[in-house]
Amino acid sequence: MAQTLFKLFFTQRLAALASTESLRAIREGLLWILPCLLVSAVFLILSECARVLGFDLQVVTFLAGLHNQISSVIPLLVAASIGYMLAIQYRLPQLPVAFLCLAHVVVATFILRDYPRASATFVLFIAIASPLLNVPAIAWLHRYRWTRLVNEDLVGHNLRGTINMVVPGAMTALALVVVLSLLLQIPYVAQLQGPQVLSTLESPYGSGLFVTLMNSLLWFFGIHGVYAMQPLFDVLDQAVLLNNAALVAGEPIKYVLNNGLLGCFAFIGGSGGALCLLLAILLFSRSQSMRLLAMASLPLSLFNVSEVLLFGLPIILNPRLFIPFLLVPAFNTLVALTVVQLGWVSPAVVSVPFTAPVLLNAYLSTQGDMAAVVLQIALLGMGTLVYAPYVRAIHRQATEGGTVYLKSLDMTFRGLEEKGRLLELDPVLASHKILARQANELSRIQQISDYEFYLEFQPQVSTRTGLCTGCEALMRARDAQGAVHSPWEFLQWLAQARLMPDVDVWVASQAVRQYQKWQKIGFALPMTINISSATLTDAAYGERLVEILAQAHGQVSVEITEDALVSDIQVTRRTIQKLQAIGAKVYIDDFGTGFSALSYLHQFPVDFIKIDRSFVVAQHEPKGAQVLTGMLRFCEALNLGVVVEGVETAEQLAFLNSGNELIIQGWYFSKALPGDQLQGFVRERASLAEI
Repeated sequence: MAQTLFKLFFTQRLAALASTESLRAIREGLLWILPCLLVSAVFLILSECARVLGFDLQVVTFLAGLHNQISSVIPLLVAASIGYMLAIQYRLPQLPVAFLCLAHVVVATFILRDYPRASATFVLFIAIASPLLNVPAIAWLHRYRWTRLVNEDLVGHNLRGTINMVVPGAMTALALVVVLSLLLQIPYVAQLQGPQVLSTLESPYGSGLFVTLMNSLLWFFGIHGVYAMQPLFDVLDQAVLLNNAALVAGEPIKYVLNNGLLGCFAFIGGSGGALCLLLAILLFSRSQSMRLLAMASLPLSLFNVSEVLLFGLPIILNPRLFIPFLLVPAFNTLVALTVVQLGWVSPAVVSVPFTAPVLLNAYLSTQGDMAAVVLQIALLGMGTLVYAPYVRAIHRQATEGGTVYLKSLDMTFRGLEEKGRLLELDPVLASHKILARQANELSRIQQISDYEFYLEFQPQVSTRTGLCTGCEALMRARDAQGAVHSPWEFLQWLAQARLMPDVDVWVASQAVRQYQKWQKIGFALPMTINISSATLTDAAYGERLVEILAQAHGQVSVEITEDALVSDIQVTRRTIQKLQAIGAKVYIDDFGTGFSALSYLHQFPVDFIKIDRSFVVAQHEPKGAQVLTGMLRFCEALNLGVVVEGVETAEQLAFLNSGNELIIQGWYFSKALPGDQLQGFVRERASLAEI
């Protein structure tokens, strides 16, 4: 039970996090820039291929320059797209707000122009974070009239909305300038200086874990890990050169942890071991959209370009992929360090570009050691297995722990398949919400799985004779502690779980069984049971219902609500006709409270109308009394029997004693009784009628 509660709590918190509007805006914004990322990555790969194939240096430089130019505007596009999404949320003019967010990034870039490391590290983060702060601030400022430059009556809607963004936009831009200027007063932020001594690599396991975990964590929040930890990566680059010098001099290689090891084995396919994620999607995902994205990203990941997945899947601020995104590169680092220290794989001694193709980079970095290629393949497989359960969790059918047997009702509830599709609407939000709803549903069904369900019967008394002429079978539930629970609670849960047809069949079986018990002792009393629209519109369940009620020879009738009449008219009419053919009568329950019941009375062969308690309660008001009187006259004109529910006082009963026979059901005469007590009530009413 504790495990179930923890799982429910975790999925609810995950759904709440995923449904945060700011995270949704980020995911949508990052998704929109995917085409630009693909174009940029193509130029990078073409540049690398041209370099490997020995093309002229000008061609290589030209292609690399195109990649760099497109990459330089990515933060601008990110800020604009996230700002656009947030403007929709805050009901602000979308394009002016988007352009203001873009301008904020331009301001930040200008302020950081003399601090290249800080700029490389923080510009993308500012592009993501600044709209989250500035757009709500703009919305707050926009509420005040003094920030609006144009009177609402002078210009059109679009021009007014655009001009009135000037003051809020200028104030938020000024606030950004102040904040960044203050941060640049801190030396570490301005220069991003860190440890640049080789002694940091003397503990390879600790340093390796720190670098890989920090890189993934920074990227998860949209900060380029390599730029943010440039001093450490400079040391790692230096370690490769020192290894090569030691190899040439015939000395022992000292630095097992270096940039070559991380580039070849930790970040296979890019940050987070992106190639492992791609293979996990292709092997284990059932989502066509995810598989198409993986196929489009595969050529780029082979060159260790992971931005397409980071922005397009997206991974940034995606709580579902947070754990494997950190775990895979850290795991790869530990395994690679161990294997190299054992001497099974040569250490990296040659510096190769980060965009060198997978497998080839391991071969070149270790000067042709095929064991390095085998290790990379093995790590690729293990990383794929780590990602696999997280990929499958997005779409898998919740079979484990998703089946609950309700022993009292003799039926089984099976968990619903998660229908969220990644990249359709908002993938993370949809999948998490469905998962949380499913977990809630499963938890509720588990809660009532041990309930004891049974029927009680509320008598119905004629106003003309005073005799008990029938009863309504009502479902009850008792938990293990003996407490009786309201049917409105558990019936709602059963309906949400789509179990009402099974419930209706069970109720019909119990009602017929009670009729047969009464028949054995020489007692007979007509009864009604409630049937849901789900049963009436399902031909198979409708047939089962008719077969069960046929055993009562017309003594068990059915009550249907008005919504059942609007579902599937043809199937419902056929089921009603079959019920009446076996002698059962048909009641419309809660008449007048739902749909346009009058238009359906001529379409369905109805025998009785049940007037809802709300009309009885309202009869003390003049209009309420007129409505109730009109309904009674209407039913009399159509020659329909009438059952009035919820009569609890003598005053209410006196109002209904109009001369025409009505059937009264309510606490004034009796609450619902167990089946073995109903015979005594019927005899009591008969004795009172004789007096």
